[in-house]
Amino acid sequence: CTYCGIHNPSCVVRCNAPNCKKWFCNARGHTSASHIVNHLVRAKHKEVSLHRDSPLGETLLECYNCGCRNVFLLGFIPARNESVVVLLCREPCLSVNGLKDMNWDLNQWLPLIHDRC
Repeated sequence: CTYCGIHNPSCVVRCNAPNCKKWFCNARGHTSASHIVNHLVRAKHKEVSLHRDSPLGETLLECYNCGCRNVFLLGFIPARNESVVVLLCREPCLSVNGLKDMNWDLNQWLPLIHDRC
């Protein structure tokens, strides 16, 4: 983490802004929000990816339906009968009628970021 030095691949994400590419963790330290949220808000960046050695591998966080990468709009829902989590953006995909036929309970959607800076 650029702020605190944590280097565990399971605990960091990379800011994907073209001129940034820095790593941050979800710890608060002495900031009002987590290190990654603090950075994203202050730098006006919106896209992150996971570390290649993380449990999910090098993954760009994006909406399953439309490909939106704004982490402030993304949330997740569990699939009803599978051990799968789906990332969907709040607008417009959460309210798309076609997705209601999928095997997902859209009422269980939770935002990826609860934190405020």
